[in-house]
Amino acid sequence: MAYLTYFDLVESLIVSSYGGPQDAEQRDIRTAVQRAYSELTTIHEWSHYYQHGRIITQPQYQTGTVAYNSSTKQLTLTGGTWPTWAASGSVSIGRAIAKVDTRVSATVLTLDSTLTFASTLAAGQAYVLYQTDYALPADFRNMDEPSNEFNWWSGLYLKPDEAMKLERVGNRSGRPWHWTVLKNPNGSGYILKLVGYPTAQETLDFTYRRYPRQIRYSGHESMCRIADAGFVLATVQLSPDNPGLFSGSVIRAGTATAYPGDLASMNPYSFEAILGGYTIGDGSDVIYDISPSYSYAGSTSGPGLNSLITDPADVARHMEVALHSCASYWLDRTRGGKAEQSFSTYQRDLRLALEQDQLAPLSGRTREIWHDGGWRSPLKADEGA
Repeated sequence: MAYLTYFDLVESLIVSSYGGPQDAEQRDIRTAVQRAYSELTTIHEWSHYYQHGRIITQPQYQTGTVAYNSSTKQLTLTGGTWPTWAASGSVSIGRAIAKVDTRVSATVLTLDSTLTFASTLAAGQAYVLYQTDYALPADFRNMDEPSNEFNWWSGLYLKPDEAMKLERVGNRSGRPWHWTVLKNPNGSGYILKLVGYPTAQETLDFTYRRYPRQIRYSGHESMCRIADAGFVLATVQLSPDNPGLFSGSVIRAGTATAYPGDLASMNPYSFEAILGGYTIGDGSDVIYDISPSYSYAGSTSGPGLNSLITDPADVARHMEVALHSCASYWLDRTRGGKAEQSFSTYQRDLRLALEQDQLAPLSGRTREIWHDGGWRSPLKADEGA
Protein backbone atom coordinates (compact mmCIF):
# COMPACT_ATOMS: atom_id res chain seq x y z
CA MET A 1 0.00 0.00 0.00
CA ALA A 2 1.07 3.62 -0.52
CA TYR A 3 1.66 5.54 2.68
CA LEU A 4 0.47 9.10 3.19
CA THR A 5 3.43 10.85 4.79
CA TYR A 6 4.48 14.13 6.33
CA PHE A 7 6.47 14.70 3.12
CA ASP A 8 3.31 14.34 0.99
CA LEU A 9 1.38 16.80 3.16
CA VAL A 10 4.13 19.44 2.95
CA GLU A 11 4.47 18.98 -0.82
CA SER A 12 0.69 19.30 -1.22
CA LEU A 13 0.67 22.64 0.59
CA ILE A 14 3.59 23.88 -1.52
CA VAL A 15 1.55 23.13 -4.65
CA SER A 16 -1.74 24.57 -3.36
CA SER A 17 -0.07 27.78 -2.17
CA TYR A 18 1.86 28.19 -5.44
CA GLY A 19 5.21 27.94 -3.70
CA GLY A 20 8.58 26.64 -4.78
CA PRO A 21 10.87 23.96 -3.35
CA GLN A 22 12.28 26.42 -0.81
CA ASP A 23 8.85 26.58 0.85
CA ALA A 24 9.48 23.15 2.34
CA GLU A 25 11.61 25.01 4.89
CA GLN A 26 8.89 27.45 5.87
CA ARG A 27 7.55 27.17 9.39
CA ASP A 28 3.97 28.12 8.50
CA ILE A 29 3.57 25.09 6.21
CA ARG A 30 4.89 22.70 8.84
CA THR A 31 2.77 24.38 11.52
CA ALA A 32 -0.34 23.98 9.38
CA VAL A 33 0.36 20.26 8.89
CA GLN A 34 0.97 19.67 12.60
CA ARG A 35 -2.21 21.52 13.63
CA ALA A 36 -4.31 19.72 11.03
CA TYR A 37 -2.93 16.35 12.10
CA SER A 38 -3.71 17.09 15.74
CA GLU A 39 -7.22 18.33 14.97
CA LEU A 40 -8.40 15.69 12.54
CA THR A 41 -7.14 12.70 14.53
CA THR A 42 -8.91 13.80 17.73
CA ILE A 43 -12.08 15.43 16.36
CA HIS A 44 -13.87 12.08 16.28
CA GLU A 45 -13.40 8.62 17.79
CA TRP A 46 -12.20 7.13 14.53
CA SER A 47 -12.38 3.35 14.23
CA HIS A 48 -8.74 3.43 13.08
CA TYR A 49 -7.61 4.15 16.65
CA TYR A 50 -9.49 1.42 18.54
CA GLN A 51 -7.11 -0.89 20.39
CA HIS A 52 -7.39 -3.90 22.69
CA GLY A 53 -5.66 -3.37 26.03
CA ARG A 54 -4.95 -5.66 28.98
CA ILE A 55 -3.64 -5.35 32.50
CA ILE A 56 -2.62 -8.22 34.75
CA THR A 57 -3.65 -7.75 38.34
CA GLN A 58 -1.39 -8.66 41.24
CA PRO A 59 -2.61 -10.66 44.27
CA GLN A 60 -2.57 -9.08 47.70
CA TYR A 61 0.46 -9.75 49.92
CA GLN A 62 0.38 -9.92 53.73
CA THR A 63 3.20 -12.22 54.81
CA GLY A 64 4.95 -11.21 58.05
CA THR A 65 4.47 -8.01 60.04
CA VAL A 66 5.65 -4.41 59.65
CA ALA A 67 6.88 -1.38 61.57
CA TYR A 68 6.64 2.24 60.38
CA ASN A 69 9.02 5.13 61.10
CA SER A 70 7.25 8.47 60.52
CA SER A 71 10.49 10.49 60.38
CA THR A 72 12.00 8.45 57.52
CA LYS A 73 8.66 7.45 55.96
CA GLN A 74 9.97 3.87 55.80
CA LEU A 75 7.97 0.70 56.31
CA THR A 76 10.08 -2.26 57.41
CA LEU A 77 8.96 -5.85 56.90
CA THR A 78 9.80 -8.77 59.18
CA GLY A 79 9.13 -12.35 58.14
CA GLY A 80 8.61 -11.76 54.43
CA THR A 81 9.95 -10.24 51.20
CA TRP A 82 8.37 -7.30 49.43
CA PRO A 83 7.25 -8.36 45.91
CA THR A 84 8.82 -6.56 42.95
CA TRP A 85 5.57 -4.73 42.18
CA ALA A 86 5.43 -3.19 45.67
CA ALA A 87 6.55 0.23 44.36
CA SER A 88 3.18 0.49 42.59
CA GLY A 89 1.21 -0.66 45.61
CA SER A 90 -0.67 0.61 48.64
CA VAL A 91 -0.53 -0.60 52.24
CA SER A 92 -3.43 -0.74 54.64
CA ILE A 93 -3.02 -1.09 58.40
CA GLY A 94 -6.33 -1.16 60.17
CA ARG A 95 -8.50 1.55 58.57
CA ALA A 96 -5.56 3.67 57.33
CA ILE A 97 -4.18 3.43 53.78
CA ALA A 98 -0.75 4.62 52.62
CA LYS A 99 0.74 4.83 49.13
CA VAL A 100 4.15 3.29 48.40
CA ASP A 101 6.70 5.62 46.81
CA THR A 102 9.73 3.35 46.27
CA ARG A 103 10.86 -0.19 47.01
CA VAL A 104 14.19 0.39 48.75
CA SER A 105 15.00 -3.27 49.33
CA ALA A 106 13.41 -6.67 49.85
CA THR A 107 12.33 -5.60 53.34
CA VAL A 108 12.04 -1.78 53.21
CA LEU A 109 9.53 0.48 51.45
CA THR A 110 9.47 4.28 51.43
CA LEU A 111 5.93 5.62 51.59
CA ASP A 112 4.52 8.68 49.86
CA SER A 113 5.25 11.88 51.78
CA THR A 114 1.57 12.90 51.76
CA LEU A 115 -0.40 9.66 51.53
CA THR A 116 1.20 8.00 54.52
CA PHE A 117 0.41 6.96 58.10
CA ALA A 118 -0.15 9.64 60.70
CA SER A 119 2.44 8.46 63.23
CA THR A 120 5.15 5.91 63.98
CA LEU A 121 3.87 2.32 64.32
CA ALA A 122 5.63 -0.24 66.46
CA ALA A 123 6.85 -3.57 65.12
CA GLY A 124 4.37 -6.42 64.77
CA GLN A 125 1.68 -4.63 62.77
CA ALA A 126 -0.57 -6.75 60.55
CA TYR A 127 -0.96 -5.24 57.09
CA VAL A 128 -2.16 -5.82 53.54
CA LEU A 129 -0.08 -4.78 50.51
CA TYR A 130 -2.06 -4.58 47.30
CA GLN A 131 -1.93 -2.94 43.88
CA THR A 132 -4.87 -0.98 42.50
CA ASP A 133 -3.00 1.39 40.13
CA TYR A 134 -2.05 -0.03 36.72
CA ALA A 135 -0.35 1.95 33.96
CA LEU A 136 -2.39 2.33 30.79
CA PRO A 137 -0.71 2.25 27.35
CA ALA A 138 1.49 5.23 26.49
CA ASP A 139 -0.79 6.15 23.57
CA PHE A 140 -3.99 5.97 25.69
CA ARG A 141 -6.68 8.56 24.99
CA ASN A 142 -9.91 7.14 26.50
CA MET A 143 -11.41 3.74 27.17
CA ASP A 144 -14.52 1.61 27.44
CA GLU A 145 -15.73 -0.47 30.37
CA PRO A 146 -13.17 -3.18 31.26
CA SER A 147 -14.07 -6.85 31.46
CA ASN A 148 -12.56 -9.45 33.81
CA GLU A 149 -12.30 -13.17 33.12
CA PHE A 150 -15.75 -13.93 34.52
CA ASN A 151 -18.02 -11.03 33.50
CA TRP A 152 -18.72 -8.74 30.58
CA TRP A 153 -18.20 -5.93 33.03
CA SER A 154 -15.94 -5.15 35.96
CA GLY A 155 -17.75 -2.81 38.28
CA LEU A 156 -18.84 0.74 37.56
CA TYR A 157 -16.92 3.80 36.45
CA LEU A 158 -16.48 6.29 39.28
CA LYS A 159 -15.36 9.88 39.22
CA PRO A 160 -11.92 10.26 40.82
CA ASP A 161 -13.43 11.92 43.90
CA GLU A 162 -15.95 9.10 44.31
CA ALA A 163 -13.20 6.51 43.91
CA MET A 164 -11.09 8.17 46.62
CA LYS A 165 -13.96 8.27 49.08
CA LEU A 166 -15.09 4.70 48.43
CA GLU A 167 -11.55 3.38 48.81
CA ARG A 168 -11.03 5.35 52.01
CA VAL A 169 -14.17 4.27 53.85
CA GLY A 170 -15.11 0.94 52.25
CA ASN A 171 -11.96 -0.70 50.90
CA ARG A 172 -12.72 -4.34 50.04
CA SER A 173 -11.02 -7.16 48.20
CA GLY A 174 -12.29 -9.43 45.46
CA ARG A 175 -14.12 -8.92 42.17
CA PRO A 176 -15.71 -7.20 40.39
CA TRP A 177 -14.06 -3.85 41.03
CA HIS A 178 -15.20 -0.33 40.43
CA TRP A 179 -12.70 1.76 38.50
CA THR A 180 -11.58 5.21 37.46
CA VAL A 181 -8.86 6.78 35.30
CA LEU A 182 -6.24 9.14 36.72
CA LYS A 183 -3.13 10.94 35.57
CA ASN A 184 -0.09 8.79 36.33
CA PRO A 185 1.47 10.42 39.41
CA ASN A 186 4.87 8.85 38.68
CA GLY A 187 5.25 9.81 35.03
CA SER A 188 3.48 10.71 31.83
CA GLY A 189 0.26 9.07 30.72
CA TYR A 190 -2.61 7.61 32.73
CA ILE A 191 -3.41 4.80 35.13
CA LEU A 192 -6.44 2.58 35.59
CA LYS A 193 -7.29 2.65 39.29
CA LEU A 194 -9.33 -0.23 40.70
CA VAL A 195 -11.52 0.40 43.71
CA GLY A 196 -11.51 -2.81 45.69
CA TYR A 197 -8.17 -4.56 45.56
CA PRO A 198 -7.41 -7.81 43.66
CA THR A 199 -6.79 -11.03 45.56
CA ALA A 200 -5.46 -13.06 42.62
CA GLN A 201 -3.44 -12.62 39.45
CA GLU A 202 -5.80 -12.42 36.50
CA THR A 203 -6.35 -10.45 33.32
CA LEU A 204 -8.56 -7.40 32.89
CA ASP A 205 -9.28 -6.50 29.24
CA PHE A 206 -10.62 -3.30 27.71
CA THR A 207 -10.89 -1.44 24.43
CA TYR A 208 -9.43 2.03 24.20
CA ARG A 209 -8.84 4.80 21.69
CA ARG A 210 -5.20 5.64 21.15
CA TYR A 211 -3.47 8.81 20.03
CA PRO A 212 -1.84 8.64 16.58
CA ARG A 213 1.87 8.18 16.04
CA GLN A 214 3.63 11.53 16.09
CA ILE A 215 4.93 12.96 12.83
CA ARG A 216 8.33 14.61 13.24
CA TYR A 217 10.43 14.33 10.07
CA SER A 218 9.09 15.52 6.71
CA GLY A 219 12.00 14.22 4.66
CA HIS A 220 13.16 17.70 3.69
CA GLU A 221 15.68 17.82 6.55
CA SER A 222 19.31 17.21 5.63
CA MET A 223 19.55 14.34 8.11
CA CYS A 224 16.67 12.58 6.30
CA ARG A 225 18.37 12.70 2.89
CA ILE A 226 20.58 9.71 2.06
CA ALA A 227 22.65 10.20 -1.07
CA ASP A 228 23.81 6.60 -1.37
CA ALA A 229 21.42 4.23 0.40
CA GLY A 230 22.28 0.58 0.00
CA PHE A 231 19.33 -1.83 -0.10
CA VAL A 232 20.05 -5.53 0.34
CA LEU A 233 17.00 -7.78 0.62
CA ALA A 234 15.27 -6.90 3.91
CA THR A 235 17.77 -4.33 5.26
CA VAL A 236 19.03 -0.84 4.52
CA GLN A 237 22.27 0.57 5.89
CA LEU A 238 22.15 4.16 7.15
CA SER A 239 24.24 6.42 9.36
CA PRO A 240 21.86 8.46 11.54
CA ASP A 241 23.13 10.45 14.48
CA ASN A 242 21.01 8.49 16.90
CA PRO A 243 20.55 4.68 16.49
CA GLY A 244 16.89 3.80 16.26
CA LEU A 245 15.91 7.39 15.45
CA PHE A 246 13.91 6.38 12.39
CA SER A 247 12.25 3.15 13.56
CA GLY A 248 8.67 3.24 12.31
CA SER A 249 9.41 5.88 9.65
CA VAL A 250 9.05 5.41 5.89
CA ILE A 251 12.07 5.25 3.59
CA ARG A 252 11.53 6.08 -0.07
CA ALA A 253 13.98 5.31 -2.85
CA GLY A 254 14.52 7.45 -5.91
CA THR A 255 17.24 6.79 -8.46
CA ALA A 256 21.02 6.84 -8.46
CA THR A 257 20.89 10.49 -9.60
CA ALA A 258 17.71 11.99 -8.12
CA TYR A 259 15.88 12.08 -4.82
CA PRO A 260 12.32 10.73 -4.82
CA GLY A 261 9.29 12.98 -4.99
CA ASP A 262 5.68 12.16 -4.25
CA LEU A 263 3.51 10.26 -6.72
CA ALA A 264 2.41 13.49 -8.43
CA SER A 265 5.95 14.71 -9.04
CA MET A 266 8.15 14.35 -12.11
CA ASN A 267 10.35 11.93 -10.15
CA PRO A 268 7.98 9.74 -8.11
CA TYR A 269 9.55 7.34 -5.68
CA SER A 270 10.28 3.87 -7.04
CA PHE A 271 9.93 2.05 -3.74
CA GLU A 272 8.92 2.69 -0.13
CA ALA A 273 9.13 0.60 3.04
CA ILE A 274 8.76 0.89 6.80
CA LEU A 275 11.96 0.98 8.82
CA GLY A 276 11.76 -1.52 11.67
CA GLY A 277 14.28 -2.87 14.16
CA TYR A 278 17.99 -2.21 13.75
CA THR A 279 21.46 -3.51 14.52
CA ILE A 280 24.81 -1.70 14.65
CA GLY A 281 27.06 -2.76 11.78
CA ASP A 282 30.70 -2.16 10.92
CA GLY A 283 31.83 1.44 11.20
CA SER A 284 28.89 2.24 13.53
CA ASP A 285 26.44 2.18 10.61
CA VAL A 286 22.88 1.40 11.60
CA ILE A 287 21.32 -1.46 9.66
CA TYR A 288 17.52 -1.32 9.69
CA ASP A 289 15.12 -4.09 8.81
CA ILE A 290 12.64 -2.94 6.18
CA SER A 291 9.21 -4.22 5.26
CA PRO A 292 8.53 -5.13 2.52
CA SER A 293 11.99 -6.32 1.51
CA TYR A 294 13.84 -4.76 -1.41
CA SER A 295 17.19 -5.13 -3.13
CA TYR A 296 19.14 -2.97 -5.55
CA ALA A 297 22.09 -4.35 -7.48
CA GLY A 298 24.05 -1.11 -7.32
CA SER A 299 24.13 -1.21 -3.52
CA THR A 300 26.96 -3.71 -3.51
CA SER A 301 28.77 -3.00 -6.78
CA GLY A 302 28.08 0.65 -7.49
CA PRO A 303 26.28 3.78 -6.26
CA GLY A 304 23.22 3.34 -4.10
CA LEU A 305 19.85 5.05 -4.46
CA ASN A 306 19.12 8.62 -3.45
CA SER A 307 16.55 8.17 -0.71
CA LEU A 308 14.67 10.09 1.92
CA ILE A 309 13.08 9.24 5.26
CA THR A 310 9.77 10.70 6.39
CA ASP A 311 7.12 9.89 8.98
CA PRO A 312 3.85 8.22 7.94
CA ALA A 313 0.60 9.96 8.78
CA ASP A 314 -1.21 7.58 11.13
CA VAL A 315 -4.64 7.88 9.49
CA ALA A 316 -7.00 5.53 7.66
CA ARG A 317 -7.34 5.81 3.90
CA HIS A 318 -10.78 7.40 4.14
CA MET A 319 -9.33 10.16 6.36
CA GLU A 320 -6.58 11.23 3.97
CA VAL A 321 -8.49 13.75 1.83
CA ALA A 322 -9.90 15.39 4.95
CA LEU A 323 -6.38 15.69 6.36
CA HIS A 324 -5.18 17.44 3.19
CA SER A 325 -8.15 19.82 3.34
CA CYS A 326 -7.65 20.50 7.04
CA ALA A 327 -3.97 21.34 6.41
CA SER A 328 -4.96 23.79 3.63
CA TYR A 329 -7.44 25.45 5.98
CA TRP A 330 -4.82 25.80 8.71
CA LEU A 331 -2.30 27.26 6.26
CA ASP A 332 -4.80 29.93 5.19
CA ARG A 333 -5.58 30.63 8.83
CA THR A 334 -1.89 30.73 9.83
CA ARG A 335 -1.07 33.16 7.04
CA GLY A 336 -3.97 35.42 7.97
CA GLY A 337 -5.73 34.93 4.65
CA LYS A 338 -9.39 34.30 3.93
CA ALA A 339 -10.04 30.83 5.28
CA GLU A 340 -13.80 30.63 4.66
CA GLN A 341 -13.55 28.73 1.37
CA SER A 342 -10.89 26.30 2.59
CA PHE A 343 -12.92 25.71 5.77
CA SER A 344 -16.01 24.91 3.68
CA THR A 345 -14.00 22.40 1.62
CA TYR A 346 -12.58 20.87 4.79
CA GLN A 347 -16.06 20.44 6.29
CA ARG A 348 -17.26 18.72 3.12
CA ASP A 349 -14.31 16.29 3.14
CA LEU A 350 -14.64 15.71 6.88
CA ARG A 351 -18.31 14.78 6.46
CA LEU A 352 -17.45 12.24 3.77
CA ALA A 353 -14.73 10.76 5.96
CA LEU A 354 -17.14 10.42 8.88
CA GLU A 355 -19.70 8.71 6.66
CA GLN A 356 -17.11 6.11 5.65
CA ASP A 357 -15.81 5.48 9.16
CA GLN A 358 -17.01 1.93 9.75
CA LEU A 359 -15.11 -1.32 9.76
CA ALA A 360 -18.07 -3.64 10.36
CA PRO A 361 -21.46 -2.46 8.99
CA LEU A 362 -24.31 -3.14 11.41
CA SER A 363 -27.25 -3.11 8.97
CA GLY A 364 -29.67 -5.95 9.58
CA ARG A 365 -28.45 -6.73 13.09
CA THR A 366 -30.40 -6.36 16.31
CA ARG A 367 -29.07 -3.88 18.86
CA GLU A 368 -30.64 -5.41 22.01
CA ILE A 369 -27.72 -6.92 23.92
CA TRP A 370 -28.36 -8.16 27.44
CA HIS A 371 -25.66 -7.34 29.95
CA ASP A 372 -24.79 -10.14 32.40
CA GLY A 373 -24.27 -7.54 35.11
CA GLY A 374 -27.95 -6.65 35.15
CA TRP A 375 -27.91 -3.90 32.51
CA ARG A 376 -29.13 -3.90 28.94
CA SER A 377 -29.31 -1.32 26.16
CA PRO A 378 -32.46 0.89 26.08
CA LEU A 379 -35.51 -0.26 24.14
CA LYS A 380 -35.93 1.07 20.65
CA ALA A 381 -38.97 3.14 19.77
CA ASP A 382 -42.05 1.30 18.55
CA GLU A 383 -42.54 1.21 14.80
CA GLY A 384 -44.49 4.22 13.64
CA ALA A 385 -43.83 6.12 16.84
